[in-house]
Amino acid sequence: DPSEPYALTEKHLPALYRQYEILAEEMLKRGEEGNDFTFYHYMLDLSEGPCIQKRISGCGSGTEYMAVTPWGELFPCHQFVGDEEFSLGNIWDGVTKPELQSQFKEVNCYSKPECQDCWAKLYCSGGCPANSLHATGSLKGNYEFSCDLFRKRVECSMMVKVAESIREMEAEAMAAE
Repeated sequence: DPSEPYALTEKHLPALYRQYEILAEEMLKRGEEGNDFTFYHYMLDLSEGPCIQKRISGCGSGTEYMAVTPWGELFPCHQFVGDEEFSLGNIWDGVTKPELQSQFKEVNCYSKPECQDCWAKLYCSGGCPANSLHATGSLKGNYEFSCDLFRKRVECSMMVKVAESIREMEAEAMAAE
């Protein structure tokens, strides 16, 4: 929630962007040294990637998976646990609020006008419904701050992939000589 005292805000973006860049540079440096590591948010498959349905619908919260509490209550994802408005049902009765589940089916990059012209929409699928809700009050809301960070992560992950591809091509060329 942007109103929380610990919330990251637009004024933090330059520092956050730089940290993502430093991370990408460090990943490349360590990769060259044979000491590579993985950062989940930079795991991007540019050659195949997920199917188009997954690219459009994203994580599938509330539809493809749900969070289950120790008491058997079903929620769209862990970020909704405890918010009774978003209780979908329970493990004994199944989904008892199909209309709520339908709302989650409709959340995607094509249901958000702000996503229409975004170059990264098929990488983020319209963003996290929980983040949208907590920041804007709507599952289909657009949390621009989150969009800015996500685009930077995709940009840095693409830079890492391109640099790794160049390094591999150079190594293959040297081996062929």
